[in-house]
Amino acid sequence: MGLNYQDDLFMLQVRLFRLAQIRWDKTVAECENIFNTYGINEYIKECYEFFHVQGDEANIADIESYLRGKGFTI
Repeated sequence: MGLNYQDDLFMLQVRLFRLAQIRWDKTVAECENIFNTYGINEYIKECYEFFHVQGDEANIADIESYLRGKGFTI
């Protein structure tokens, strides 16, 4: 039995949060602040159809591009 949409979205958000935390060398609180300030979980939800079929590395690269577009540098 596969995951339903809500469960799959949650797992995708968790994986990308953890990957971002490691890649950006941020604490949980720092990464959470970035995700909350820039609406990254909402962005992941908007991009779900695209994100769930490609790898996490490509997804985090897309999120980094999104953040640069918002004026944030990592």
